[in-house]
Amino acid sequence: MVSGLYHVIPCEVQLMPTRREREKEERQKYILEKAQGLFAQKGYIGTSMAEIAEASEFAVGSLYSFFNSKEEILTTIFQEHIQQVLGEVQQIRDDRKLSIRQKIEACLEKLVRIYVENQDFFRIYVAESRGVEWGVRSEVGEHIFKGSTQYMEGMAALFSEGIETGVIHKGLNPDFLALLLRSFIHSTVNHFLYSGRDYTVDELLLIAKRVLFFGIMPDGESGNGRDSEMLFESEN
Repeated sequence: MVSGLYHVIPCEVQLMPTRREREKEERQKYILEKAQGLFAQKGYIGTSMAEIAEASEFAVGSLYSFFNSKEEILTTIFQEHIQQVLGEVQQIRDDRKLSIRQKIEACLEKLVRIYVENQDFFRIYVAESRGVEWGVRSEVGEHIFKGSTQYMEGMAALFSEGIETGVIHKGLNPDFLALLLRSFIHSTVNHFLYSGRDYTVDELLLIAKRVLFFGIMPDGESGNGRDSEMLFESEN
C-alpha cells in the first residue's frame, strides 16, 4: 500500500469550441469578407450596415448581434490583416538560416504576395492610411499606427543589423531604409493592380528585387564611380 500525499499539478485544459461557437465564428468571417469587399468597392463612408447585412444574407438586427458597429467591423478587418503581416515578418526575422539580404528579400516577396492575394484589404489600407476618404477614427487609426510602428521597428532593426555587420553600406539611416522599403512594397503592389500591364507576380517581384538590390543605373553610370550595388556591400 502506498501512503503519502499526492500533489495534483494543475494544467491548462483547452476546451474545444462548441458547434454554436464554431458557427458564430464562421458567420463572423463571412460578414468580414463581404464587408471588406464593399469597403474596397464603395469606400467606408459609402457603405452602410444595411448593405453589409444584405451582402451577408442577414437581417440588420442580426448583424448587430455579431458586431456593434461598422467601425468595429473595419477595426476587426485591420486587426486580422495587420497581425498576419507582423507574424510573417517576425517569422522571417527569426529564421537563422537566412542572411540579412535574404531576410529583406523574403520580407519584400512575402508582403507583396500577401497584398496581391488580399487586394480588397490593400485598397482599404491605402485609403485609410492616407486619409483620402476616411478622416480620423481613433480606434481604427490606433490599430494602423500601432501595427505600422511595430513593422517599422522590426525592419529598422533588421537594417541596423545589416549596417553593423557590414552587409549594408555604412552611414545609412535604418529608420529611413525601413520607410523606403514599405513605400517600395506599396508602390510595387499599386503598379501590379492598376498599371494594366500583363505581369505575373513572379515577374513583378523579379523586377522589384533587381531595382532594390542593384539600382537602376548600369555599371559605371551611377554618378559616383561605384558599381550598381546601391544598398548592399559586395558579398564576394
